[in-house]
Amino acid sequence: MVDFERYSRDAVHFFSLNVPPLLASAVEAQPDGFTIVDLGCGDGNIIYALQHGGFLDRAGQVIGVDLSPQRIERFAANAGYKGVVSGAERVEQIADCEIDVLLNTMVIEHVPDDTALLLEIKRMLKPGGLLYVTTIIKLPGAWYFRRTPDGRWALDPTHLREYPSREAIEQLIRESGLELLQVKVSPLSFPVIHPVLRVINRIVKLPGINKVFLRIGTLNWLEKISLPIPRYRAIEVVARKTIEKL
Repeated sequence: MVDFERYSRDAVHFFSLNVPPLLASAVEAQPDGFTIVDLGCGDGNIIYALQHGGFLDRAGQVIGVDLSPQRIERFAANAGYKGVVSGAERVEQIADCEIDVLLNTMVIEHVPDDTALLLEIKRMLKPGGLLYVTTIIKLPGAWYFRRTPDGRWALDPTHLREYPSREAIEQLIRESGLELLQVKVSPLSFPVIHPVLRVINRIVKLPGINKVFLRIGTLNWLEKISLPIPRYRAIEVVARKTIEKL
């Protein structure tokens, strides 16, 4: 079993100023005063990118939700918005039909019940509200050097599942009652600077360590040097909570 507190402390999330086009379009389409939730916000890297790109200037409320109190503290420090400590499958602090846009990035593969997660997301979304969800696809023959507690080779030791195909994810979302709008599958890669930053973080313990690199323009190119992970893919999905007809 993974030591959750140690994992939350040591497995820092890396920041970028890049906002994926599908996410940018979903946020730009919102009316003034919209409410956005990052469910599984981690250290705040996605909200940080949206904020610095000006995508949250018209937002009325921005909320981060994470199971780890340590990550919520870092979310507030890094992004400047309030956070809620809660599991993703039941967020009692958020009422029904309250959210315009909900982000769930690289989280669904971590939760015990992915169907329950999607039904909870549907509960929180307003009719017509949008979900932006990302996860990974592990194609046949894919391999990564980490092991889960039960001995599986995986991209991350806390992954409870790694989806076998785009179709499996699309079916899961449809069965939750959400309408698929856009889907994008891309090769998965990691910046080669990240392992170096992890080592530095273990020694120095700087929250949001690679934000230092983002502030130094001449070093930003290091984030762009990346290596592909063979047979792994990243998938982005935008889905909508349909307006039920009377």
